[in-house]
Formats: sequence, C-alpha cells, structure tokens
Amino acid sequence: MSLGKVEQLEWDIARLTQDTPIHSFDCGKDDLNKFLKNDAKKYLNDLFAVTYVLQTNTETIAYFSLSNDRIARIDVSKTEWNRLSRSVANNKRKKSHPAVKIGRLAVNKKSAQVGFGRIIVFYVKKLYAETLQTAGCRFITVDAYAEVTDFYEKNGFKFMTETDKDEETRAMYFDLKTI
Repeated sequence: MSLGKVEQLEWDIARLTQDTPIHSFDCGKDDLNKFLKNDAKKYLNDLFAVTYVLQTNTETIAYFSLSNDRIARIDVSKTEWNRLSRSVANNKRKKSHPAVKIGRLAVNKKSAQVGFGRIIVFYVKKLYAETLQTAGCRFITVDAYAEVTDFYEKNGFKFMTETDKDEETRAMYFDLKTI
C-alpha cells in the first residue's frame, strides 16, 4: 500500500512475510535492530506478532510489530482503571478490556525526526478505529522506553500506572473511542 512522500522520499508500508527482504537498518538500539533482523519472521511464523515495514526499494525506514493484548484491572492503578472504564456500559464492564499492542516500533537513525513514528501511530489508530475489525479491540497498548514516553504522550497515550515510573519501560495506552 503506497502511503505517500515524506521529504520527497517515496515509501510503502508492507506486512512482513517470510520472503520480504529486510534492508539495512539501524535505529540506535541493539534490541530493536536485532528483533527486525533475527526475530520478526520467527514471531510471524509462531503467530506471536505481525511486523510491518516502511521501506523504499533499497532501505528499511521503520518497522512496527502488532500483537493481541488486554488491559486488565490488575495492571493499572484504580484511578486509571476507573477513567478508562467510565465509557464502558456497566453491564459490559469486565476484569479486562481488549487491546492491540505495539510490541516494537523503530525508525532508522537516518530517518529519525522526520515524522515516521507519528505516521506509524496514526496508521495503527486508523487501522483499528476505522477498519472493519475481525475481533474487538478498544485500546492500543505499548511498553514504551522511558526516553520516548513524551512521544507517546504527544500522540494521546496515557500511563497505566505510576508504579513503573523508574523502570526502563512504561506501560501506556490509547483509547480508540477518543478518535
């Protein structure tokens, strides 16, 4: 699917398959680089996650992986649970709510600060809020590296709890009903 041009760079987004070539990629974080190179196709084969790549004919610009998730009452503060459950009808309230997890999201260092991360988050929101879903999904979740939580906050995500504020990653969510 052709999505457009950013700074005159033509790119496409494609669902990763076993045959998809993975061009050189370096986002500056070894674990994210290694996931794309070594694990993304294994996760696909094992039905754990689906990875999408943004690429040109010669370069992988960015990638992200999606998997099923949930927000459970035990995973969030009482205040946050009440806030996110408020719009769910009382007779429909459960101990958890369906979600999709952005398991990995990385942008090549050469393309950083151009807006590809924002484009990816918008794409995922649009995919789950506007596309006919094959299963219900109310929230998008992410375990964001502490140094990029500002990015997710600017894109409408909220923290699930304050108990992880000193951790390497922070659990965050976005409510698709706010679109």
